Amino acid sequence: MKLLSDCRVLLVDDAKANLDILVEGLRGECKLSLALSGEAALAAAARTPPDLVLLDIMMPGMDGYEVCRRLRSLPETAEVPVIFLSSLEDVQHKSLGFEAGANDYVTKPFDLIEVKARVRAQLKAKAYSDAVKELMAADLRVAREIQMGMIPHDFSAIETEFGVELAGAMEPAREVGGDLYSAFPVGSGRLLILVGDVSGKGIPASLFMVRTSSLVRLLGRHCAEPEIILAQLNDELSADNPSCMFVTMVCAVYEPATGRIVMSNAGHNRPVLLRKGSAPAWAISKAGVALGFDAGLVFPRTELVLQPGDSLVLYTDGVNEAFNEDDECFGNARLLDALATHSGAAAEVASRGLLQSVREFAGTATQSDDIAILVLRPGMAFAAGAALPADVRMTLQALPENVMQAVGRLQAFGREQGIDEKTLFGLAVALEEFASNIVNHAYARRQHEQFEVTLACTLDALTIELRDSGPAFDPTAVETPRADAGEELRGEGGWGIHMARHYLDEMAYAREGDQNVLRLGKRLVPTPTN
Repeated sequence: MKLLSDCRVLLVDDAKANLDILVEGLRGECKLSLALSGEAALAAAARTPPDLVLLDIMMPGMDGYEVCRRLRSLPETAEVPVIFLSSLEDVQHKSLGFEAGANDYVTKPFDLIEVKARVRAQLKAKAYSDAVKELMAADLRVAREIQMGMIPHDFSAIETEFGVELAGAMEPAREVGGDLYSAFPVGSGRLLILVGDVSGKGIPASLFMVRTSSLVRLLGRHCAEPEIILAQLNDELSADNPSCMFVTMVCAVYEPATGRIVMSNAGHNRPVLLRKGSAPAWAISKAGVALGFDAGLVFPRTELVLQPGDSLVLYTDGVNEAFNEDDECFGNARLLDALATHSGAAAEVASRGLLQSVREFAGTATQSDDIAILVLRPGMAFAAGAALPADVRMTLQALPENVMQAVGRLQAFGREQGIDEKTLFGLAVALEEFASNIVNHAYARRQHEQFEVTLACTLDALTIELRDSGPAFDPTAVETPRADAGEELRGEGGWGIHMARHYLDEMAYAREGDQNVLRLGKRLVPTPTN
């Protein structure tokens, strides 16, 4: 707690004799600042906010009442104690002083001992109040860190596993809030995403949010149907809810392999579907009923298929119900217009773009509600409804330049399917190694000989098949060469085969009739399509 000797008192009086008396009496008690007018007092308080103001009322120019009102209007001095020192002793003037925001009132001529006692009392009260507020602020900072730690920020593992893009944004209106979003696997090959909004704000809402978020994760382990998850969650919240709080929520389960997404809504804002070439549209027609009121509720189910380039935008009412300085509401029309500019954009771009639109609209207005945004975008090169690419088959003469021709066609084929450059580089190294072995060793560069290369791509893998009619040779049986062995002891294949293996997830050999057949496979983590 702040020591009284470290506190600063601002003395304001147009009579220098009165200031001299106060300085003499308070010197050594606390730090002092002086002002001979109301204007000077406000300037001094702006430069160095005091811990207490001793303020005269009757002054030329701005009187003490107006000074007090202005101090109360400024954030940095709104809670600074003000003691009026005035010769106006009737009840009416004292009442005006307290209405202006004064904490105490002492009439002139004053007793210096009384003034010192009242100054000490106000400074001690403020020091105690400040200490309590700082302790509460520290606790709230920890609570915010804990709460924000429950909100996922890094979706990279999920994006890799499910071949999607996910981007979220969260801005509580206070230190802690009641909005939530999440995404986690449920069952085989399915992803659950949700956005929710607990009634109210602050600590009660944040505690209810924590309970809700934990229950959803628990329920999602045993069920992957969103309408059932919401029904069970509603029963749990309704059964033990003495505070009568409630939560709205959109719960969705997405299947990347088919693009199918199933959604249920419990009284929440309707998600927006962004489809390139089309205006933003509501993804759900009905809002449903919020969770926590009555057990046994049934929630409607909506299904749709996400196509390549689509995005699904989930958000809380802190977005569409944001207000600006003129008390205008952001509204659904502005929401759809803002999202229209991000149709076809990456999930992160859409999420941050919508948040920025809300911020620009609100301007300097105080944030009225918590804000949460979550954007899901299929990141697969082949999402639901997209045809798989046709296989590429090449029959090539045994020439070194034809090896590079095959490599070039592989790279072009991979880029057409949205495969990342790092993966393509490894596949190119492997193809060049094994095709060169066919040309240089199986055929000893006999140009009339031919070999075949087939490229095939599925949703989750790219396969290269090589066929040649050279002597039987199984590269999968070649042992990794010893680093300390000389060239003559390293055996057939050498380091090239070992390096090629490094870039592959599968390598299989078979002798089919008079042909060597080598299949090389690489599992894919598809990159997003624009």
